[in-house]
Amino acid sequence: MTEKQRDEVLKANENFYLALKRGDVTQMESVWIKDESVKCVHPGWPMLYGWEAISQSWKNIFGNGGPLDIELGDTSAQILGDIAWVICIEKVSYKVEDEIQFGFAQATNIFKLDGSSWFLVLHHASPIPAPRREVISNDILQ
Repeated sequence: MTEKQRDEVLKANENFYLALKRGDVTQMESVWIKDESVKCVHPGWPMLYGWEAISQSWKNIFGNGGPLDIELGDTSAQILGDIAWVICIEKVSYKVEDEIQFGFAQATNIFKLDGSSWFLVLHHASPIPAPRREVISNDILQ
C-alpha cells in the first residue's frame, strides 16, 4: 500500500463520516456503490442488504435527527488489491429528550476501487462499552 493509496482510502472514509455528521443524504449516496452487493449493519440493527434498503435506512436516520456529532479514534486502513478496509472506534453523541448522551461503536468500513475512486461496499458498526482509555479524535471531521 502506497501513502497515496492510503490517503485516498482514508479520504473516502472521511467523506462517509462527513455525510453522517451532516445528515446529508446526497453526500451519503455519493460514497456507496449502488447495487445489490452492498451491506450495512448500523449499531444494534440486523444486516441490511442492497442499496435500496441501505439508502432508506440513512433517510430514516437523518429524518429522525441523526447524530449530533461523531468522532473517530483508533483509525487504521489496509489495502489488498482493489479492496480496502478501515477500522475505527466511533464516539457518537445524540440527544435523548433534553440530555446529550454518548455511545461507542467498533466500525469496519470496506471499500472497493471502481475506476480511480474508492466506494463503500460494507459498513458494520457494533456497539461497544465506553473504552477504558479516552478515544482520541483524528480531527478529520472538522
